[in-house]
Amino acid sequence: MTSPIKAALAAGESVGALWLGLGNPSVAEMAADAGPDCVIFDAQHGLWTRQTLEAGIGHVRGRVPALVRTADNTLNSINQALDAGAVGVIVPLVETAEEAAFAVAAAKYPPDGNRSAGGLRPIMNWKPYVASANSETLVGVMIETKRGLENARAIAATPGLDLVFIGTTDLALSLGVFPDNGPVHEAALMTILAACREAGIACGAFTGYAPLAALRRSHGFQMTVVADDGSLLHAHMKQAVARFRPGKPFSLAGRTALVTGANRGIGVHLVQGLLDHGVVRVYAAARDPASVNASDGRVVPLALDVTSSSQVRAAARQCRDVDLLINNAGVNFNTGLLVEGRDTYARREMEVNYFGTLAMTRAFAPVLKRNRGGILVNMLSILARQNLPAMGSLCASKAAALSLTQATRAELAAQKTHVVAVLPGAVDTDMTRDFQGPKVAPAQVAAEILDGLERGLEEIYPTEMAAGVATGLALDPQGTERMFQGFLPGPAVAARGGQ
Repeated sequence: MTSPIKAALAAGESVGALWLGLGNPSVAEMAADAGPDCVIFDAQHGLWTRQTLEAGIGHVRGRVPALVRTADNTLNSINQALDAGAVGVIVPLVETAEEAAFAVAAAKYPPDGNRSAGGLRPIMNWKPYVASANSETLVGVMIETKRGLENARAIAATPGLDLVFIGTTDLALSLGVFPDNGPVHEAALMTILAACREAGIACGAFTGYAPLAALRRSHGFQMTVVADDGSLLHAHMKQAVARFRPGKPFSLAGRTALVTGANRGIGVHLVQGLLDHGVVRVYAAARDPASVNASDGRVVPLALDVTSSSQVRAAARQCRDVDLLINNAGVNFNTGLLVEGRDTYARREMEVNYFGTLAMTRAFAPVLKRNRGGILVNMLSILARQNLPAMGSLCASKAAALSLTQATRAELAAQKTHVVAVLPGAVDTDMTRDFQGPKVAPAQVAAEILDGLERGLEEIYPTEMAAGVATGLALDPQGTERMFQGFLPGPAVAARGGQ
């Protein structure tokens, strides 16, 4: 029952945990299979009983280390968690050094503490387990009140303590700053972190979202919670219902489409997907029409720079049969907003991503009206809803384009044009080459877009990242904003994107 988590924290390493509160051993097994550094069973607010806790820990044994957030700071709760097979405990609502010392003693056998030797499972191998448990069992306590904050240094200095874990929500409640949290809450977290560093022990914090967990890790918090089972299930259920909520269905078969930025990235796969869905013609627009794959006779290469008013007007005159317009062209310089000398980048992103979309919308609105309203699709980004400072100017242009999309939907409602906003997460294209996070293949994104169009959605969130951020913005907008604040600008790169 040795704890690699204790060793990792002692060595200064960071660990990411999944939090389990649903009380279901099978869910615990799924969590372990996801590959976190550890799982934490919540016996305080979760649905675990002594029997299901033992079963849940049994389901993850050999896969990931299991910790338990105990029901309270009592000898019985701490003993029961360890007897069930946990390699460590995190004890809630500790406010003083004396309470921290009590928790440490309850987790250790005599002579170091007063843990009882009864109730050990046979699989734990009695003699060697007892011989090593005192040194191998991780003992953590939670600071989650104003009084605990005031005593943080004394608590962190408790002999035998391995970890101080911050209950961020309860701490905000105790400080009177919930739900906004803000600078008072942030300062409190940093105070506790500093106390742990001074004492030479690890500090952790409940985060709940992977981006915030990554940010806290960069601050020096060694243990963070990537997600909890209840929120994950809830978010995915909401996403599933939203994705399949009945809308006005649209058939793509028989339509005539125009796709800008059709020579690379998502645009290439949109063209192919439209062909697979039975469109009669696709105008594949790019600045260099020779770069368009026109092997299918239904593809019509079209020279188009969306920032050229003359080319946009010419396209509207030529493509009078279009009843599906996909404004996919975009550009990204991967730069922040406040860096001197980068106005050119921001202006170019706005010219393509906002003014280019506006020009196409104005030019083709009459075309769509003549063709029974049709469908207008604007390729945006989830960053239109939440700014990523590393790409601050891109986000501003996409936010402007989102606002444009909303206004367009209202203005074109009378002519029965169905206006769609597409807000994907990170897609593996040239535009995101310098983004180090997880990215999704453009073919998958294109498929999700076309699926959403056929189901009549007004907003499409391809990729789990986009759906997760959208859920976070709905449930905790300020918390979601803080998740992104640590991703700051680096050097600008050459423009990337497709037109």
